[in-house]
Amino acid sequence: MEPDLVLASASPRRRELLERLGLRLRVEPVDLDETPRPDEAARAYAVRVAAEKCAAVAARTELAGLPVLAADTTVVLERAIFGKPADEAEAATMLRRLAGRRHDVVTAYRIQHRDAVVERAVTTAVAFRLIAPAEVDAYVASGEWRGKAGGYAIQGIAAVFATEIRGSLTNVIGLPLAEVIADLRAAGALAGYPPAAFGAPP
Repeated sequence: MEPDLVLASASPRRRELLERLGLRLRVEPVDLDETPRPDEAARAYAVRVAAEKCAAVAARTELAGLPVLAADTTVVLERAIFGKPADEAEAATMLRRLAGRRHDVVTAYRIQHRDAVVERAVTTAVAFRLIAPAEVDAYVASGEWRGKAGGYAIQGIAAVFATEIRGSLTNVIGLPLAEVIADLRAAGALAGYPPAAFGAPP
């Protein structure tokens, strides 16, 4: 059966969010250099990376005619871009810097379907309480930070650090679902949406 959507991402969180809606996905990860350019603003960085991922997958001839979705999420604190920590030390440093402060989570995504191209960036503000050194050490030891922008997973243990979330929760997880579904439909994709039952096996 033909998929509803090609997801140009290796993120298990994005895949899970979309599959919960009953969508049939074809996952096509893209290996790109995601290093920010000198003086590149966080929003522009996320938009550029999402566009590059989408273009790389949409160009594959075997996927012609299928809608393609790519996204990139970054955490921003005072214009500093927090990507995925390389190791435990970097994860601990990020968490200590975020503690007791408010930061933004920016997810940019790009949809390409036939002649339609839709691009959007969504920002959610997140406030963290003060985090004790022992909590930082325990969280890093849990390994939950691996592969997560900013070094934390709001849908997991790190929820205990958040005191306020202003905006889309799923945006912090990795994909702003309300906006993505609306833009997919506007682009003429997802003709079979919604499925007979949300959460049905894809």
